Amino acid sequence: MPEDNVKKLLTKRLKDKRAALIVIDVQNDFCHSQGGFSKRKADLSHVQKVVPQINSFIENCRQFNLPIIFIRTIHSDWTNSPSWLGRMEGIAEKIPVCLPNTWGSEFFEVKPSHNDYIMIKHRYSAFIGTDLNLILRSKGIETILLSGVATNICVETTARDGFCLDYNVILVEDCCGAYILEEHASTLNNISKYFGIVTDSKTVMEIMQQVKK
Repeated sequence: MPEDNVKKLLTKRLKDKRAALIVIDVQNDFCHSQGGFSKRKADLSHVQKVVPQINSFIENCRQFNLPIIFIRTIHSDWTNSPSWLGRMEGIAEKIPVCLPNTWGSEFFEVKPSHNDYIMIKHRYSAFIGTDLNLILRSKGIETILLSGVATNICVETTARDGFCLDYNVILVEDCCGAYILEEHASTLNNISKYFGIVTDSKTVMEIMQQVKK
């Protein structure tokens, strides 16, 4: 889609302020050099690079009073199924991540404020088995701004489910991190073609400034 058309559509989506920022899985096990994914030999360079940008975007969204929802993954014996443990060729069971009440499940360099909402999920999608849809509907939210980790896993799955639930999906690409850059790029292409809009944080903030006037 041409850039001018993207900006027009973004303006339409953001002008009534019925939008919320969702920050997905920015946690130690997914992002820290001593976390679980590091032990799985994942390349954390892109993930760690985008976290400062996520923090900056969070602060900018707060200035516009956008609701901010932080998503945390927690895995335990209560929610793990054989099929879930068998993903990733079994490495998910061999090197578990985000166990309850552990350092690995804590946020990585992001700090929710008292006005933000923290939600626990147990699967890739932030909509599956959670109250996310209820909370967004209760707040009158129609557009979701997606950020976090990993672009091609939990962010993309949440985007797909959000679209299927009739939300306007905006993926903020410079606020999403992946372990393989080609997979990050593939998600950007897929979302922009079929599930929503892909843009960057600067463009979102420029449009928010315009619609504020």
